[in-house]
Amino acid sequence: MPVTTLQEKLLGQLPLVYFSENQFVTAQQKMLANATDPQLQAGIEKHIQQTKQHAANLEQVFAQLGATPQEKECPICVGLIKSGESAMQEAGNAPLMDVSIAGACVLAEHYEIAAYRGLIAQAQALGLTDVKSLLEQNLQDEEQTARMLEGAAPTMMQKTL
Repeated sequence: MPVTTLQEKLLGQLPLVYFSENQFVTAQQKMLANATDPQLQAGIEKHIQQTKQHAANLEQVFAQLGATPQEKECPICVGLIKSGESAMQEAGNAPLMDVSIAGACVLAEHYEIAAYRGLIAQAQALGLTDVKSLLEQNLQDEEQTARMLEGAAPTMMQKTL
């Protein structure tokens, strides 16, 4: 069935992002189990809690749009998780494992940042102020996490030398 309105487009994209948030919780738990850098571990632990809140915020968005929360498999998310798992398997030591985990997390964060920016633009165009606010909360967390990981990367990379 073709999408014919911006609201239908928004409702079509939400299940992909909702799926991604829920899948990223599980992926981050695996990464946390393999991380050794204390700053990375703390960042992942914090972001797991944020990611759970992101899913709850998306459930509120669905409700505000009169829809039932649902997931639709997101091929981008699936690919990012597979890429992260592969990078962890290839890491030959703990410092490289940490760099690989941080890199995989940054890729996921940037996907989420792009997804949320698109959803926010749609919500704004539709005049959905409350929906936009919830999505902006998620975006702020994603941007903060990306900055933290990107800031920590040089120190983690130095440990590999």
